[in-house]
Amino acid sequence: MSDPAMADPARGVAAGAGDALAAGQAALDRGDWSQARVSFEEAVSTDVAQAWEGLSRAAWWQGDQEATFGARERAFRGYRAVGDVRGAARMAGWIAADHLDFRGEDAVATAWLTRGRALLAHEPPCAELGLVVVLEADIALLSHHDPAAAERGAREALEVARTSQAIDVEVVALTVLGGALIASGSVEDGLRHLDEGATLAVAEEFSDNASPGWALCHTVAGCAQAGDFARAEQWCRALHTWSAAWRARHFFGACRTAYGGVLTTRGDWLLADEELSTAMEDLRATRPALAAPTAVRLGELRARQGRPEEARALLESALPLPDAVIGLGELDLEAGDTTSAVEAAERVLRRLDVTSVLGRLPALELLARAHGSAGDTERASATVEELREEGLSTPYLRARVRLVHAEVLACAGDWDGARLGAEDAVDLFAGCVAPYEVARGRLLLARALDALGRPERAMAERRAADASLALLGVTASRRPLTGERPTAGAVGVLSPREVDILRLIARGMSDASIAEQLFLSPHTVHRHVANLRTKLGARSRAAAVAQATRLSLI
Repeated sequence: MSDPAMADPARGVAAGAGDALAAGQAALDRGDWSQARVSFEEAVSTDVAQAWEGLSRAAWWQGDQEATFGARERAFRGYRAVGDVRGAARMAGWIAADHLDFRGEDAVATAWLTRGRALLAHEPPCAELGLVVVLEADIALLSHHDPAAAERGAREALEVARTSQAIDVEVVALTVLGGALIASGSVEDGLRHLDEGATLAVAEEFSDNASPGWALCHTVAGCAQAGDFARAEQWCRALHTWSAAWRARHFFGACRTAYGGVLTTRGDWLLADEELSTAMEDLRATRPALAAPTAVRLGELRARQGRPEEARALLESALPLPDAVIGLGELDLEAGDTTSAVEAAERVLRRLDVTSVLGRLPALELLARAHGSAGDTERASATVEELREEGLSTPYLRARVRLVHAEVLACAGDWDGARLGAEDAVDLFAGCVAPYEVARGRLLLARALDALGRPERAMAERRAADASLALLGVTASRRPLTGERPTAGAVGVLSPREVDILRLIARGMSDASIAEQLFLSPHTVHRHVANLRTKLGARSRAAAVAQATRLSLI
């Protein structure tokens, strides 16, 4: 945020230290984190708060957790010692953010924000107060899943920012407000605020160069949650450009999580895998507390790819995030355990307030499907009614509700109603470019048409679904059958690369040798081997070769 002391780093400091402070600030302004750190390490010999603050910022951009915490705390004490309450409050705000990003400690973060507010109790509206308030709103939205509190906080921060002309606070407050509105079901209003904040982020100059990245991150995540994938992709490109310019891999790592989810939905699973895996590596190295949502998205991708064991491990690593609980419930339902699926959905619904409309949506979907699969059509229908009352505005969100409703109608034996719902869902999903969901809808539509005595059209829908799933690489034994159990031992479609690898396995080559011959990494080969074994239903490499030989695949 705006920092007059850092803007004039030499003020009140001995000449030598003042030169080092000025050099450090200049390096920060151009994104040269290493040189900034060297200059500020020279300046801290005088033990002035500005030097420690500058060092903390350089270390933060480098992802050095211990150095960041140490320097921030020294700066906080330094500002307190000279009676600079705004400087101390600013440090309290950033220490709170560090406890969230590095350690996931929301209680400690909240305590530091309370300290920051107390320090500013007798100050007029200022950028430092805006920082404290917008961080409170951020915690309410992302950690406490309380969009109502987040909206109140974001509006307060926005008022403070505009009163004190703190554009660094304003840009973040706009996007936190947009995310809160989307989470509470006011999707169109939320998207407008996200666009306003993101436009500000790419058009203005900021005294704190983290602010536009923070705002763009919220924008991409909010657009993805709303199901507006085209908008999410556009702002993700803007964030990628900003992240590259400022060498901010951890920022783009967080954004890549949302973008990976978009790619998963839009059917580009190879790129989604790359984005999410890279994001996981970046965040675990620099911001480990931010890696859990990435694990959830990668787990969801693994489930779609037919790799349930890997999916479960990833989702369990992200507990107790609500999305992780729901993902595990989906795996339980797929395995036929409706009781565990119901319990997972109810566990999340108990945690989330009714104002968290989009947060509750996946839990309500799972609950309706689980009740329907268990034969409790009365409870399933009641849950669908709750979903239908939410008034979700984007085509993707409406399609999700239509599909769940159709599944519940199918469970109740209302095949014509299921047909209508499935047709609507397919049309809406197709308009959003969501091929996996389109295939799910078509498979349900085929079941309904079969039940209505229309086998030819049912077969056409089933073939279209199979073709889409084959392009995605979904195995036949893991098809999303929306209530039907898969046939054991069915074989999925092998990709050309998997066939190449399988032929080399048949020649007795190791993963390392295959990687060298095909110019791939050993990790990529290992992943391909796991995929083809799953598709072939084989427990070992030798069994995969034997099965492929029997089926004339190699």
